[in-house]
Amino acid sequence: MHSWQKVSWLALLMFAAVAARSDVADSWKPTEAAAAKASKAAQFAEAERLLKSNLKLAQTFGPKDPRRPRTLFDLAEVDRAEGKYNDALPLYEQALQIYTSLYGKDATEIADVQNGEAELYKSLNDYAHAEPLLVNALALRQKLLKEGDPDIAQGENDLGELYTATGAFDKAEPLLLQAMASRQKTPGQQSAEVAQSLQALGALYSKTGRAKQAEESYREAVSIFGKTIGGNHPDYASALENLALSYAARGDFANAEPLLERVLEIRRTVFGPEHRDVAASLDNLAAMKRSQHQPEEAAALYEQAIAIWEKVLGPDSPDLAPDLNNLGEIYEMSKDKPRAEPLFLRAAALDEKALGAESPELGTDLHNLGLLYLLTKRYDEAQKVYQRALAIRIKTLGDQDPAVAQTMSSYAVVLHNLHREQEALALEKRAQSIQAGQNRMRSQ
Repeated sequence: MHSWQKVSWLALLMFAAVAARSDVADSWKPTEAAAAKASKAAQFAEAERLLKSNLKLAQTFGPKDPRRPRTLFDLAEVDRAEGKYNDALPLYEQALQIYTSLYGKDATEIADVQNGEAELYKSLNDYAHAEPLLVNALALRQKLLKEGDPDIAQGENDLGELYTATGAFDKAEPLLLQAMASRQKTPGQQSAEVAQSLQALGALYSKTGRAKQAEESYREAVSIFGKTIGGNHPDYASALENLALSYAARGDFANAEPLLERVLEIRRTVFGPEHRDVAASLDNLAAMKRSQHQPEEAAALYEQAIAIWEKVLGPDSPDLAPDLNNLGEIYEMSKDKPRAEPLFLRAAALDEKALGAESPELGTDLHNLGLLYLLTKRYDEAQKVYQRALAIRIKTLGDQDPAVAQTMSSYAVVLHNLHREQEALALEKRAQSIQAGQNRMRSQ
């Protein structure tokens, strides 16, 4: 299952509150307001149409007119919502360049653009590019805005989400709690911003073993989003998806499945059939079908998801590898075993090119390929692949990792079939030792 970073479309609405530094009465201002309204209602195609019209108008203004970078930024935000990342990135860069020339590096407009661009990188799981942008944007807001300003809370929330995604939980929690506290200042307030914070905290709780707290946070977020932005909005869908996945994690598939189906329906309606969030929905449904031992249904869903990821990310993205492996594993255990090999080979090629010849991801790809060769009695090929997979896993994971024991056990079966009994027995002994050590750790 992918762990894709979910975009909060609520954050896209910040441009509605960014005050233009010109009050000139012309068609630009009402068009801008109409675009903000369309974006708030998740009518992104309409917002894009209006903003493109405004951009043509803004290009006729003088070089120091702030309406041009404002329109570039707003259009970048909408393009990001639509998954048009290649279109959005240069718009962010143009807006940043113009704002810097107008106001210098210490301006709230700079923070807004950096925060938006960082969210784009988060959508692509490119946290290395996103983090410095979010850190700087938050620092600027804390410096330039009054304490309690909603943009500061947004920056804290967005940076906290990144730290949750990268496993820096000690950094994530105080930021997310501070954002929540700021957003809850009004007694009894139930806002979409509070729901966004609940969802971010739910993700943190889920990743830090607090499943009950996570489920409660997701359920409350769903309720608030339903009352504030409605049950057809993509932010509502994201909260509903997380709640469904918490059900699935404890085996409650009967409640999880209809929720995931509803999420997919909302996303297809809002974004069309080829958006990254649609692919993520298909992945989650496929994973649930696998858990319910429905391989044919899961395979069909993975195939749909892969086709979308190829269009969104490009055919050479290593982010395709997880789904290629998932689909390959299904075919590997079916009568269609030949369909698994090209999937595993492609995953391995993508990971090796992007991540290097000794990445743990490549080790997983090769382990899966080795198992396919073992199951199809291609023992010589299996031996070569397992040998490499084992070397990679020992180097990257250490010699006591359960994944290492897994590869050793399968490799030993191959060696038995090649009549290399002493080597096979030695590997079996090492694998059993690792497994015994893991069992001792769990019992303590």
